[in-house]
Amino acid sequence: MPSLPEEEIYIKNTPKSREYFEKISKIIPGGVNTAIQFFRPYPLYMARGLGGKLWDLDGREYVDHCLGYGAMTAGHANPVIIEAINEQVKKGTLLGFQAEGAYELAQELMRRYPYVEMLRFSNTGLEATFYAVRLARAATGRKLIVKMEGCYHGASDVLMISDKPRRRVILGSVHNPASTPDSLGTPEEVVKQTLVAHFNDVGSLERVLQKHENEVAAIITEPVLTNSGIITPEKDYFREVRRLCDEYGVLLILDEVKTGCNLSAGGGSQLYGIEPDLVTFAKAIGGGAPLAAFGGKREYMEMITPLGGVVHYGTYNANPLSIAAGLASLKKVMTDTTYAKINKLGDELYKGVVDAIADTGIKAVVGRCTMMGSIFFGLDEPPKNYREASRCDAAKWGRYWLHMLNRGVIPAGSAWFEEWMVSAMHEPEDIEKTIQATYGTFREIKD
Repeated sequence: MPSLPEEEIYIKNTPKSREYFEKISKIIPGGVNTAIQFFRPYPLYMARGLGGKLWDLDGREYVDHCLGYGAMTAGHANPVIIEAINEQVKKGTLLGFQAEGAYELAQELMRRYPYVEMLRFSNTGLEATFYAVRLARAATGRKLIVKMEGCYHGASDVLMISDKPRRRVILGSVHNPASTPDSLGTPEEVVKQTLVAHFNDVGSLERVLQKHENEVAAIITEPVLTNSGIITPEKDYFREVRRLCDEYGVLLILDEVKTGCNLSAGGGSQLYGIEPDLVTFAKAIGGGAPLAAFGGKREYMEMITPLGGVVHYGTYNANPLSIAAGLASLKKVMTDTTYAKINKLGDELYKGVVDAIADTGIKAVVGRCTMMGSIFFGLDEPPKNYREASRCDAAKWGRYWLHMLNRGVIPAGSAWFEEWMVSAMHEPEDIEKTIQATYGTFREIKD
């Protein structure tokens, strides 16, 4: 099959990325260290970032709306964060003992999330959700976990279930979604421990809890789906989820890894009035450095070693470099003034994309929550759950992705289920460039 025109342009524009891919893929599988960064014909390799922009190995400039999948909303190479890291480097990068700063950062997170009474730091979102699940199982004495179809909560075996099932034969029925492993090497016994429901469908969730009464330890969900495109909760959905958790003696784990301190100062919890038993953080709380956390009610957190028997280890937990970056990000960069700026630019970007859809006549809809948004090609209305979102035109999204790259814009992560974001260092001209690129791309791919 001949290459599409947008692929030919991409290849012409990025010869150094192609050369680097051919070299690195001989020793690193796929040429990437996380699969989500791979796309065809080959990945893009970056040389540097500053503010809301990135530059690739060929020196081409891009407005960046992927932003490290939500980790870089303070902006690339933000000078406030760079200064904080530089000061910490002089004191040491890893001390092997607890260092200063963890208390202050924990206090800041607890200020933003008042229901968090205690928390522990870790390094990645995967670790945070893994430990939250372990803690919920210990607290309840049960082993089953309920997650929402299409949600990604990190690549641990227990949660890498029904993340992106595309073939209808493995989805299961609308009333009873199947538990499908997303990775080879996942034991069948583990798959059976994770049950699946639909987001925004209280009935779906209640059926699962009724069928497995006194067996479910926790329900884990994002406040806003960010890995099925952007899908917001319907009115009273989380009130009903909380009610079911209380009725069935199940803990509610809220995954704020991507949404936390991004959608608002207090993330999705603040926007939708959600009060879970446990919550997980990562990405934005580190200001671009590897940092995660999980926390919640004291009665559960005090079950962690050395106070209790739930193990939580990690040499790099609360690494002083990451803590310094996180403190600078949350206390000095991501302020109320910054959130106001981000949301204003988010409003402008959303309006621009919606206008481009209307003006060009392309069949698409937009899902959006504050500074995040996503395009669903081929749908007539915004989806309410993954099952509806997965009916989008993924092939057209792939063409959209390459066309936008060729116009100097990274519109989102490199898959249909990712979203755009706006950073503290984006400027109005960046948003205007993205809107103009969107118009041009829609005209090209409309048919």
